[in-house]
Amino acid sequence: MKNSVGATLAELRKEKKLKQKDVADRLANYGINISNKAVHSWEKGLTQPNADQFLALCDVLDVEDVLWQFGKTHKGLYARLNSDGRQKAREYINLLFENERFRDEPAEIIELPRLYRLYDIPVSAGSGNFIEESGYEEIRAPSYVPESVDFALRVTGDSMEPLLQDGQVIWIKTQNILNNGEIGIFTYDSEVYCKELVQVGESALLRSLNAKYKDIEIHEDFGFKVIGKVVS
Repeated sequence: MKNSVGATLAELRKEKKLKQKDVADRLANYGINISNKAVHSWEKGLTQPNADQFLALCDVLDVEDVLWQFGKTHKGLYARLNSDGRQKAREYINLLFENERFRDEPAEIIELPRLYRLYDIPVSAGSGNFIEESGYEEIRAPSYVPESVDFALRVTGDSMEPLLQDGQVIWIKTQNILNNGEIGIFTYDSEVYCKELVQVGESALLRSLNAKYKDIEIHEDFGFKVIGKVVS
């Protein structure tokens, strides 16, 4: 082995421009609740992840070939391919899946990971967070995420607790209409919000689930728009 597990984990994390806390937050989506200190300990070789944690880490960090990535052996499927070659290989695999001649029995077909954009600027679940243009990275959707989603955002703040936690990745279906009581992503007065849409008589409100935050009354003059519905 030419590289330690910890050093490889740190290298992969930095390539994806993630902080140790980001890795810990994403592991929570797999039911693995650890702190960023645990990630730090793994990367420094002070401790090692168990089997479940390691498999989840590989998913979070988009590791497709464990032998090559962690052992630098030439036994893996993509071992001798560069990044362009690996992308071409994925494209060919997709083409083979579409041809019944090359498919195994339907029950045996391995689904390729679903990738979605996670935008860099976190959506505010508190006071609002202005977004004009945002970079993004592609992340894999966990199995529980519906196929109807279009993109992901990260929550900041506590105004949607206990349902949505600070730092949690939320999955959004793009749509411009929401029903009363549905939680969505909105832009209003040049801010972006994650709130519950509430209709009270003739008025529409953006409401936090945390009672310590006041409702935001929507006025047409301030440019209100529904971006999408939070589906997971």
